[in-house]
Amino acid sequence: LGAYKLIYTELEETVADELMAKTSKMLATRHMASSAIEGFNATLRSYLYVRKGVNQGFLDLFQAWHNLRARRWGRHKGTSAYEVLTGKKVADWLTLLGFPPSKSYH
Repeated sequence: LGAYKLIYTELEETVADELMAKTSKMLATRHMASSAIEGFNATLRSYLYVRKGVNQGFLDLFQAWHNLRARRWGRHKGTSAYEVLTGKKVADWLTLLGFPPSKSYH
């Protein structure tokens, strides 16, 4: 209610009415999260619990892993999201990111 009052106090009435109409229209057309997003969040949640917090570097690495790993079930079983999008098979996601396996196993 405070934001509504501030909008009508700071803006001309016609501009405020137009802004409120656009906002109402946007709120009426919002969508629920897709199952893909829910699956991503469910996978991420277990890592958040263990790590007790994350930084942007971890989130970037997690996103890469999630999109480059082969799926274990579902319609695209055995392929990664990257492969479905580009048509290129991912043999090893870390190698694709520039971190190939070490030749030395010391």
